[in-house]
Amino acid sequence: MLKKLSIRDFAVIDSLDLEPGAGLNVFTGETGAGKSIIISALGFLLGERSGSDILRPGAASAEVEGEFEADNLPAHAAERWGISGKTFKVRRQADPRGRTRAAVNGAPATLAQLSELGGYLVDFHGQNEHQSLLKPETQRDLLDRYGRLEKEVKAVAEAWAAAKSLEEALNAVSMSEDERARLLDLYKFQLNEIESANLKEGEEEELEALWPRLKNSEKLSTISGEAHAGLDDAAGAAEKALERLKALSAIDATADPLAARMNSAVIELRDLCGELRSYGKAVHSDPAEVDRVLSRLEKLKSLKKKYGADIPAVLARAEELRTKVGSLDDMSLDRSEIEKKLAAARAKLEKLASALHDKREAAAKKLSAEIIKEAEGLGFKEVRFSVDCAYDEAALASSGGDSVEYLFTANPGYPLRPLRYTASGGEMARIMLALKTVLSRADRIGAQVFDEVDAGVGAVTGRLVGEKLAKLARDKQIFCITHLPQVAAFGGRHYFVEKDVRDGVAAAAVRLLDDAARELEIARMLGGKKQSTDLGLKHARELLAESRK
Repeated sequence: MLKKLSIRDFAVIDSLDLEPGAGLNVFTGETGAGKSIIISALGFLLGERSGSDILRPGAASAEVEGEFEADNLPAHAAERWGISGKTFKVRRQADPRGRTRAAVNGAPATLAQLSELGGYLVDFHGQNEHQSLLKPETQRDLLDRYGRLEKEVKAVAEAWAAAKSLEEALNAVSMSEDERARLLDLYKFQLNEIESANLKEGEEEELEALWPRLKNSEKLSTISGEAHAGLDDAAGAAEKALERLKALSAIDATADPLAARMNSAVIELRDLCGELRSYGKAVHSDPAEVDRVLSRLEKLKSLKKKYGADIPAVLARAEELRTKVGSLDDMSLDRSEIEKKLAAARAKLEKLASALHDKREAAAKKLSAEIIKEAEGLGFKEVRFSVDCAYDEAALASSGGDSVEYLFTANPGYPLRPLRYTASGGEMARIMLALKTVLSRADRIGAQVFDEVDAGVGAVTGRLVGEKLAKLARDKQIFCITHLPQVAAFGGRHYFVEKDVRDGVAAAAVRLLDDAARELEIARMLGGKKQSTDLGLKHARELLAESRK
């Protein structure tokens, strides 16, 4: 559970401190007010990738810090981070170059470690996440998560890798010495090319964020210099005006407020001058740095062209090459011995994959029944849903031999068909909510985020969604961004997000609504007007009263 969330200079948020409740926390406000930015900040805190564009204009850095309860952390994760108390803190910062640094309970953490930790803390359901439910691999992974089959899946993956390695070894002893030597040289050359590049996680994103600034350093320096000169002149003129106001104030005390305001303006102008001067110095062209970044980007581009679509794919190719090199290097085993080992490895793989299939099939039946039960409470009158788990021994892979497909129909008399062909956007969002509700009972994740889960549904179904979220919030901490008053009425805590302009820069503000303010906000959502009518307020009060029953 998230106890506190502090956000500084992140996108349109200059400063925000939240202490969400244990149940259903709803966020409402006009479109574009910045509601989703709060969720983005939480995602950034827990390992999502980012760039320099998350910084608020003029800020030296962006920072997000969260305090979490440690109840749901696995023992190994708590031990890894030295967490012995009831709560712990996670902090992440980003600078103008897109570089980030993070810490868990004060100990430095990598992006991968943050992401792993975040998987134990918060489950995100974004506006478009239900689209991922159309992918067979996502459907399989969700089934495994529901059945708590992680250990069995890992065992199959390890058995598959072992069999793959022996297949490589068998291929190696089956080829001629000249062919083996040629391939060994090729694989070693390719592996060395990747390893010598010393690839680092997140480096490419950092370089791409830095490059436009380096490339345009002279232009940025000139513009900031001109702006500084203009501000310096303005500050000088303001200082002279301040002296005259002080003289005025000495004669007439009623001018004191004017002098105080001018004094504040002078301080702000001088601060801006100082920041612009520092900015100008920081963007001076460094030819060596320009060459370094450009050559590094070209190197990464070359590696991706040869070995994979992105850096993770390149690193995966390196691991594959290591296996091939090891197989070709180790000629100590003869062909018959390798064949014997390979047969045993394949038999082990088939046995583990078959056992995994049996468990997946049992989990699929239970999951199907539970989703139907949850979906019936979300406005589906005669919904049918089934998780099909087909096994093909000839198609064994690292994930096993199962082809998982979610079948669905909401129309009586129509056959079950794959979810991707039958469900509308609103139906998909509700199926995902039903799935999340079922999964929440099967995992230890303490908080869930729903970003506009009610998209594409009407008022009647919206009420059902609100009821489902409120029910889910009895055991989980829920964060929900919504535009439907029927959903917002069920919130245990209701936050209103609005955007205004401060010193010429847009800024989002968040406030916790009391009972009277909630009535006004829900009335606004009902009528689409800033000024609530008596009828709108009456309807809002009815919604709130019904949600408490």
